[in-house]
Amino acid sequence: MRRTILYIASLAAGFFMTMTAANAQMKDFTIQTLSTKEFNDKVYDINADELKSKGDKPAIVDFYADWCGPCRAIAPTLQELADKYGDEIVIYKVNIDNSPELAQAFGIRSIPAVMYIPLKGEPAMTLGARDKAKFEKEIASYLKK
Repeated sequence: MRRTILYIASLAAGFFMTMTAANAQMKDFTIQTLSTKEFNDKVYDINADELKSKGDKPAIVDFYADWCGPCRAIAPTLQELADKYGDEIVIYKVNIDNSPELAQAFGIRSIPAVMYIPLKGEPAMTLGARDKAKFEKEIASYLKK
């Protein structure tokens, strides 16, 4: 009986140490929701003559609304991507109901709309919900050239 208790205790201790080490390596990147002013300060100034990225990393901007089902469906995937690429790519969200001028500036008439912003070059826009594999392919295509 005593052997069994010691065996279980050692397994539990090993499991706890493994999980602690794994959690220490994982990073949790929060996706920031931007207002129009914050978007102009951190991403692009929509009033400027030329769109030039203001970030020090490529960016993804999710244009969404709280009432949009497909927007809510892709939110967990975007968080997974933020956690995976957080050291390389920054991900933002823009609520088009709170910042209609941004939706208008980029001609967004359907959501979810996802904008990929490389450090240099033109941004790319995709529309509609997508799975993680499609996001990964678009990241490779638009941001990791």
